[in-house]
Amino acid sequence: MKKLIYLIIIVLISGLVLTGCSVLSDISQVPAIDQTKVKPESNPAGAVEVPWNLSGAVMPVPPWGLHDIIGSDTASKLIINQPNGNVEVAVTGVMKGLDPNTEYTVCPSYAWSTSEKWNIVGDWELRFMLGTGIYDHDMSVTSQNMYTDVFSGTGHNSHNWDILGTSRVVGDTIHLDIDYQGSTYIINATGTIDENGFIVNGNWNSNNAHDEEWFSISGNAEKETVGNGYSGRFLGKERFTFTTDEFGAGSWHFNLKNGDFDGPGTYELSVWINKGGTILISNNFTVVVE
Repeated sequence: MKKLIYLIIIVLISGLVLTGCSVLSDISQVPAIDQTKVKPESNPAGAVEVPWNLSGAVMPVPPWGLHDIIGSDTASKLIINQPNGNVEVAVTGVMKGLDPNTEYTVCPSYAWSTSEKWNIVGDWELRFMLGTGIYDHDMSVTSQNMYTDVFSGTGHNSHNWDILGTSRVVGDTIHLDIDYQGSTYIINATGTIDENGFIVNGNWNSNNAHDEEWFSISGNAEKETVGNGYSGRFLGKERFTFTTDEFGAGSWHFNLKNGDFDGPGTYELSVWINKGGTILISNNFTVVVE
């Protein structure tokens, strides 16, 4: 009897090999070596939680930060799963702390970046030279848009003046345009912000003066790390929406398949959540395609 059982088993196995079982046949059609992998063989599969940020925490305010919902960044989760083999990247959002019964837009995006910029908000004392004459001015910079680089405020010496909307800080260069109240007198000044945050090597012109010197004698700028704005939609995936429940919670999921990428390489991505404006921006995450 045992010999008969062994013989039956051998015959069954031989039949599978010769005729092709659907399970074995499916496996043979997915050669692991030839498949584009979203995560390389050397990196074990696994899910990673990627932090969320309020938009105003990583991007200039304004225009970002105007629609942020405090606490939604820490209450919500973003889970990235990048298994090995012929697979897709699974992206899951578990959202909490949002407005109830509200539609939000999910924007799969490229990685965002930051720059270091000079923040000049504060009180300054400026010295303008005119021939052998010295003319000191007090300046108060009350606001600065770190995205557009424009700053505003007021100042005075013997007259009050306003900082015009053409005034900007670009890199290490400050462009200061002054409009004296009650007159047609305008100063256009350009200077350099040195490594200590002081204004040096300034040059100014006006209605009746040209190529004169100016610099700061008090006040200083401070370096600030600022997001460079929206990084652009990842072309492999369209935007989509989800709606929260009565508790302000909701979830969503999307997959990025191998064909969604331009080819082998390392891709830096992020996810943005919008409602009227951006409210949440994820940390960047890396996808490796072999």
